[in-house]
Amino acid sequence: MKKLLVILLVLYIVGTSFYFIYLNAENQEVISISDDIYLVIGDKLLIEDNPVILQEGAIYILLDSLKENLDPNLYYDEKDEIVIFTDNEKVLRFIIGENKGSRNHREFLTKHPIIKVEDRIYIPDEILILHYGFNINYFEETNAVIIEHPDYRYPLGEVIMEGGDIRLSFDKKSPILLKDLPVGTAVVVFEELKDWYKVRTFEGIIGYMEKKYLKIDLTTNIHKVEQEPKSNWNGRIINLTWDYTHGKMVTIDEVKPIHGLNVISPTWFSIVDEKGDILDKGNYEYVNKYKSLGYEIWPLINNGFNPDLTHKLLSSSKLREEIIEDILKLYQSYNVDGINIDFENVYLKDKDILTQFVRELYPVFREKGMTVTMDITPISTSENWSLSFDRGRLSEVVDYLILMAYDQHWAASPVAGSVAQYNWVEKSIEDVLAQVPNEKLILGIPFYTRLWKIEEIDGEAKISSQALSMELANKFIRENTIELEWDEGSSQYYGETSIDGIIYKIWLEDANSIELKSSLVNKYNLAGIASWRKGFETEDIWPAISEVIKLN
Repeated sequence: MKKLLVILLVLYIVGTSFYFIYLNAENQEVISISDDIYLVIGDKLLIEDNPVILQEGAIYILLDSLKENLDPNLYYDEKDEIVIFTDNEKVLRFIIGENKGSRNHREFLTKHPIIKVEDRIYIPDEILILHYGFNINYFEETNAVIIEHPDYRYPLGEVIMEGGDIRLSFDKKSPILLKDLPVGTAVVVFEELKDWYKVRTFEGIIGYMEKKYLKIDLTTNIHKVEQEPKSNWNGRIINLTWDYTHGKMVTIDEVKPIHGLNVISPTWFSIVDEKGDILDKGNYEYVNKYKSLGYEIWPLINNGFNPDLTHKLLSSSKLREEIIEDILKLYQSYNVDGINIDFENVYLKDKDILTQFVRELYPVFREKGMTVTMDITPISTSENWSLSFDRGRLSEVVDYLILMAYDQHWAASPVAGSVAQYNWVEKSIEDVLAQVPNEKLILGIPFYTRLWKIEEIDGEAKISSQALSMELANKFIRENTIELEWDEGSSQYYGETSIDGIIYKIWLEDANSIELKSSLVNKYNLAGIASWRKGFETEDIWPAISEVIKLN
């Protein structure tokens, strides 16, 4: 007996999505696609989990669908019930259920609020268009909502022969989704597969069509339109030094030009408690004097290297907003040119919210014309000191990342060794450049060395160290008549001596080692160099750096 009607349930997988079609078994003519509204983003089709709601004249899109398929940086704070959008120009915040939002901390009204339905967040098209510039349309005949991403351009195909069908797969035996498209019909073409094209109608039906039925217009770009990264880099080489400030600057010591320097970063600010209070060691006269010499001022702010405090401050969207606003006001009050963020010792679990903090800070500082930089460590297995930096994503939302390529052997290292031997510094650069563009990376080098002390206590060798400026290191070498030898392994001068049964070792930072490390800026075409710290160098260091990286 001939079956007049067979209902086929077809899983049409595009990414992780599917939809239903109903076919007549005799002629394979499509009767209906779906009773549910489905979502089309480019060549992806989403129907699972009700990705779309039509309500009060607005098209609401499920946040999870947007985050998974369009913007992985879309942020939802479940505790504070805030949705946050960020890019390099703006940060938009919306509280669930409220007809208002803020752009770079300035409020505005919206026609439709972001809503929560059965514990899921839906965002109205008004807000999506405001942030992304999407084209969002609903087609009643197919029950499709189509989002056209502004960064994608695809060629168009025109049907040139009768009998052209859109099928579920690139196979003539595959079920038909849309039969016999009229000659002249236009479709969007995504990719080529043997004798087929993957296509989409303007009403949201996605499938495959034989090549012979289509004429392709290749005047549009089939690939994603790459956006030029926005950065302050204009080809100049940055030469920055950190100016360590122990306490509040009451008087200013003699300020004089430093050969080749163009940026100075005083260590003025530190977040000290859970309310976000900031320790302020700044001085207005300092800014005026250094600006009169032509230097930019990018003061440093740190998190006190306190992981618990950092977690409490950054895990709340409301607190992040307040902290950023307070930092901005403070930096504006000093009329400085930029900010250097030095957040270290951060829990691995807080990696994403550290990135989110910088994503939210960057647009408001850039809007005020300030350069945003952040310090990062070399890549290692340390969770709090290395793995907590998402270097790739951070590079997208700062002007520069500064690689602190020192403390290879740190103060409490169980093994005596160089602070920053050449090969280790170069390997650190190469590792980071796998994630960060070279034009956004500044190399940080040390102006200090460690004097290692090895003594036997209770039958065990005990190792300790102290950090010395270049001048103090030279003084120790002179007073103890230490003969230095060039160490090829570290590309530094090395010396050791024994005093009263105690062994002292030193790997010297001087003009020779600094010149070699500075040359890595040229080798890898980096954005510049930074040094820790002002006052630890000898007079010959600044010309050594400048002559290598050609600042003068």
